[in-house]
Amino acid sequence: MSDKHSTLGGTKPAPAKPMPSVDDPFNARFWAGLRQGRLMLQTCMDCHAPRFPASRHCPHCHSESGDWREVDGHGVVESFCTFHKAYWPGFAADVPYSVVQVRMSNGVRFYSNLVGVDTSAIQMGMKVQAVFEPVDGSDVTLLKFKPMAEASP
Repeated sequence: MSDKHSTLGGTKPAPAKPMPSVDDPFNARFWAGLRQGRLMLQTCMDCHAPRFPASRHCPHCHSESGDWREVDGHGVVESFCTFHKAYWPGFAADVPYSVVQVRMSNGVRFYSNLVGVDTSAIQMGMKVQAVFEPVDGSDVTLLKFKPMAEASP
């Protein structure tokens, strides 16, 4: 995929995709973990429930006691949607593309993209594994998912 496109006036850079804000103090450890290739989630120290996005209070028991734990990155596709129109100019070269809702093994849900699989092959119930995609020219690393290899009998 090229990062430039032609116009009557010549070649100019392709529009940028929207980027997450990684300077939010509540979620800084999540973004730092992704840059290190680790999936970190804030976890309640009283009821042990993981949560994302991070917050001051646990949504389950309302405790203010929380710490960051690395999680395994395994999940299941609960739902997905395939976009046939680019609602942001930066995604025009990717159409059609799919957004998946992944329920992690600990219950936390993420919206993201699958890599290494055709859009037509995405299925609800597909087992997936977290992967980390650095964004060129920034300090952002995105959380994406890939299908898990099936174990041989």
